[in-house]
Amino acid sequence: MVASGTILIEHEIFDLEKETTKVAMSKLWPVYYIPSIQIHLLSTGQILQSGLRMEGNKSGSTFCDKSGDAVLLATPNL
Repeated sequence: MVASGTILIEHEIFDLEKETTKVAMSKLWPVYYIPSIQIHLLSTGQILQSGLRMEGNKSGSTFCDKSGDAVLLATPNL
């Protein structure tokens, strides 16, 4: 490992039920830089340990904060 840090990701969240879109900022940490690795991994476990909860169905997965607001959406083949 060469370095560790934090990444901020600005992304859109589309609410399928309300058909609305909002822009959100997600913080991922710790993030490690290891030059010899050729793949990039994002662990669902790490996201859940940050305090978010996950709801999912065949249409995708939504990560929600403590107030129930969606902060990250993952849809298959999008």
